[in-house]
Amino acid sequence: MKVLIVEDNIHDRKILKYNFENRGYSTIEASNGKEALERAMAEKPDLIISDALMPEMDGFELLRAIKSDAALKDVPFVFYSAVYTGLKEELLAISLGAEAFIVKPKEPDEFWHEIVKIIDNSKLKKKKDYHALHIREDEVFLRSYSKIVAAKLEDKVNELTKAIQKIELTEIRYTNLFSSIRDVIIITDEERTIVEANQPALRNMFGYESDEVIGKNTRILFANEEDYRDTGLAVFDARQYIVDKIFEVLYRRKDGEIFTGELHANKFIDKFGTPIGNVGVIRDITDRKNLEMQLINAQKMEAIGCLAGGIAHDFNNILTAIIGYCALSKMHMREDDPQQHYIGQILSLSERAASLTSGLLAFSRKQVINLQSININDVIQRIEKLLVRMIGEDISLKMSIKDSDLNIFADSIQIEQVLFNLATNARDAMPDGGSLFITTEKFKIDRSFIDTHGFGKEGEYALTTVSDSGHGIESATMQRIFEPLFTTKDVGKGTGLGLSIVYGIVKQHNGFINVYSEKDKGTTFRIYLPLINEGVKKTQEATEHVSPIGGHETILIVEDDANIRNVSRIILENFGYKVLEAADGEEAIAKFIDNKDAIKLVLLDVIMPKKSGKEVFEEISKIKPEIKTLFMSGYPNDIINSKGFYRAGLEFIQKPSSPYELLRRIREILDKK
Repeated sequence: MKVLIVEDNIHDRKILKYNFENRGYSTIEASNGKEALERAMAEKPDLIISDALMPEMDGFELLRAIKSDAALKDVPFVFYSAVYTGLKEELLAISLGAEAFIVKPKEPDEFWHEIVKIIDNSKLKKKKDYHALHIREDEVFLRSYSKIVAAKLEDKVNELTKAIQKIELTEIRYTNLFSSIRDVIIITDEERTIVEANQPALRNMFGYESDEVIGKNTRILFANEEDYRDTGLAVFDARQYIVDKIFEVLYRRKDGEIFTGELHANKFIDKFGTPIGNVGVIRDITDRKNLEMQLINAQKMEAIGCLAGGIAHDFNNILTAIIGYCALSKMHMREDDPQQHYIGQILSLSERAASLTSGLLAFSRKQVINLQSININDVIQRIEKLLVRMIGEDISLKMSIKDSDLNIFADSIQIEQVLFNLATNARDAMPDGGSLFITTEKFKIDRSFIDTHGFGKEGEYALTTVSDSGHGIESATMQRIFEPLFTTKDVGKGTGLGLSIVYGIVKQHNGFINVYSEKDKGTTFRIYLPLINEGVKKTQEATEHVSPIGGHETILIVEDDANIRNVSRIILENFGYKVLEAADGEEAIAKFIDNKDAIKLVLLDVIMPKKSGKEVFEEISKIKPEIKTLFMSGYPNDIINSKGFYRAGLEFIQKPSSPYELLRRIREILDKK
């Protein structure tokens, strides 16, 4: 049996074809009524299945033509179509001679069940002559047909109106979304010619209006040929779809400024997945790159800080021994001994070395500092004469103190070091002379200041400004001036630690520092240190040297460094003390157990092999709870803390210390009730 399938929708036609052929029928296909009529006349099918609405000639006209043809009028004709006017299509179809009108959609089995019934019934039906009853009634047919077509057109118009409204809404949403994105979106054709770009992002990032870039190649946005070429080779020039790729690219704004951008590159594809252009999403990552650089610098400073903390112990032990032996030598000399001068020079150099260690630890922010209430103006005025001598006669020092009470919680020695380092830096920037300005004033950091400058914490600060009229600092160098070991001076003329140490001290005091400079226009450093409300505690300094007081008690020295152990023993014995020695924690406990009644004080290193100072202290305290102890260490504060050392009431002395300080502290502890 041969079936003619008439359907303009190719998918529906294929489904019908499969349904019939799968059940042993042969099929003929047509996409409209005109084509179907031609094929019906040529091949005379046994059954016609047709849609109602189709281009060129629809199903109703086809039915009318079939029934008017003497050779085809008896072929069963079945409509398979959607309805638009309820029963009107079905009534018209039946009146024109159709066997049935099956309404789409139908399940395949249900559809086939109806088709079988129609075929069986058509075989039993008596042939009818449709000419007299129906075909001559053209006017009736046209009226019925026009109503159906009008109804269908109205439905189509409604559908089209809704579709247009939906498209317009989608376009509005797309336009708003496209415009609201802060990243720049560039859409190009396959030749990388710009066809669309979102505003105001393009204007804000690049400074261009849309008409200035549309129609131009994206090369206008790139800062160099290399980035333009590389992104093209990787994505944009490819003729196949490539998954999202990310590049770090240098771009150029309209005013010529170059900035770093992150480019998300994609191919622009049509609904079939075929590449028809390119899409690039550009994000300005200048701020992120700056933060990354700050993090790298902070990590560098932390690394050097760890190094500084590590070497501090050994260096301080060496200095302790040097200072101790020099002091012992000086004690046994007459006042008029010519060797006194040389010993004094050695002590002076040792103090400078100790200052270097102190600076390294300040840089690492691990130094044990002596914090107290001080007036920063007093510190500056105290070292004014020293600053004048340091910078030389060809540089004038000008000072301006705007507020009298600028009290801060700080180590005055460290604040002096900050000023000395900045003055030295200024002196080196003015080889032909110039001016150095130091001013102080009260300053309030608020939210607006923080948002503008990118640093700070709300509150009142003592602002110290150090400015010079030197050659200034280049912008590339400005990014690195606080880096450890970075210097622009000739070999042998700079350590690269001066400004790093300044940075470390300021941070250790919970302050902030920034720098402003222009080439050949000088440099200005501003230091913000938190103000405190309490007044400055004045200390009564000794006006004359007081000789240290010795004693006769027995002291146990626990120290793993032989040089320090020996010099400490000699110093104590020279002042009448009896001394026992131990080189490590286990030996210390054994010596203490054997001499617990005689030992009145333990001079105890904090970090030692076998048992630490803390462990030794805990053991001997169990044996003799009232034992007096003086801890000492050359390690920085944070390492001592990590060993669980600090506890209320414990006494501590930092290496290197002078014999006089050591003797004074020992006597003070022994005499304490």
